[in-house]
Amino acid sequence: MLPSVSSQFSEKEKKFWNSDLTITGYSHVREIAVRPWPNNIPRRFCTAKAMISDGRPRTVNFSVIEDGGFASIGSGVEFCVIGLDRNWAFNPACRAARP
Repeated sequence: MLPSVSSQFSEKEKKFWNSDLTITGYSHVREIAVRPWPNNIPRRFCTAKAMISDGRPRTVNFSVIEDGGFASIGSGVEFCVIGLDRNWAFNPACRAARP
């Protein structure tokens, strides 16, 4: 799932924010919750430290969604990089990307 987060992040930065920022690596990857709500689509919530191409490490929160891929095939992923949520989709400070 981390390669998917990296590619989606760089695509979003380039396409919508005219930025060349990319994620160059990850560390401290850990799962923080599995299926935190009953009777919903199964998700695994995770967090990691991501090294950004500007040289600054940032926290990334992401969830792996069962059957959330294209046409409900495979897993999907949603993510938020703290400090780079430019459209405030998961504000404040990416808390909406956590359980």
